[in-house]
Amino acid sequence: MLRYLDRLIEIVVGALVALTAIAVCLNVFYRYVLGSGLVWADEVPGFLLVWIAFLGAYLATREQGHIAFDMLLESFPPLLKRVIKVFGDMAVIGFFVLLGITSWQMIERVGGRSIETLPIPQGVFMSVLPLASALMVVALSVRLVQRWRNS
Repeated sequence: MLRYLDRLIEIVVGALVALTAIAVCLNVFYRYVLGSGLVWADEVPGFLLVWIAFLGAYLATREQGHIAFDMLLESFPPLLKRVIKVFGDMAVIGFFVLLGITSWQMIERVGGRSIETLPIPQGVFMSVLPLASALMVVALSVRLVQRWRNS
């Protein structure tokens, strides 16, 4: 089931990258060919980049693609190594639970306000924070279970 979720997230990220590229190209065309830029085409790609980054972080976690400094860790005995990795994963899960809760509270407070250039609520763009936090908790929880099963 997670593979389907991963594939869906990959498709969403690809679509967001395409939308960002289209918005930037349109803005360049309007600015340099037609002589007037699109006001929203500066702000919206920045918000989409946040979506791309957070959803991409989930995909990197699922594929164990994040940078890890494990040279010292590899010199430890297997049990200690496993305990340290589990503790690290649990700390990161705690961070994402906290991020999800606080970002949800932030959306409740200011999410109804429109962005400056379009009548789109800020909450639409901010919603990636609790969404990505939940995805990261799932990904890291799955990795924790796999660590204990494989060791």
